[in-house]
Amino acid sequence: MKAVVATLLRDARRMAALTQADLADRAGTAQSAVAAYENGARRPSLATLERLLGACDQDLDLIVRPRMRRGAAALAELAVTIREDLAAGEEANATRLLFGFADDFRASSRPGRGALITDEPTSTGDPRFDAALAATAEFFAAEGSIERPGWVDGPNRFVEPWWFVASRPAFHAYTLAHTPATFARHGVFIAREVFDRV
Repeated sequence: MKAVVATLLRDARRMAALTQADLADRAGTAQSAVAAYENGARRPSLATLERLLGACDQDLDLIVRPRMRRGAAALAELAVTIREDLAAGEEANATRLLFGFADDFRASSRPGRGALITDEPTSTGDPRFDAALAATAEFFAAEGSIERPGWVDGPNRFVEPWWFVASRPAFHAYTLAHTPATFARHGVFIAREVFDRV
């Protein structure tokens, strides 16, 4: 971290065409302190770094993001990809995205899990997948002890007739018996074990 801060500060000073003494003057500190920050011998506090960068006519913006599994896509992002897959006649790919969401959700931090389900997905153009996205959000909210997003109760988040996902008619009875209640509520029937991969 010290090396990153040192490089950031040195580059900002050079872009402003300042010497270390000039920067120290502008920031109200000693030239030796600026030198120590730039060579990584010392690390400035956040307030000091902001003051030093401000003296170089630069702003410091701090971004805080919840930790998510690398490459994880929120349901709102998945909806876009699902819509594209469906338009291309790739329903199997769209279905696999739903199944794969379990891995992304479970490998994310608690705040990351919330971020993955919070934003309402746009319509996929297929009522089955619109309902399945809501069921997925509700299922994983319960699993992660996260507040269920309000969008899951929207009128376009339920499908009739029921959709038996990846199930042949011979297995409908089994699927009915093993579908999580959150999915059944949305009219989407899928055996729980699809999401029980570890």
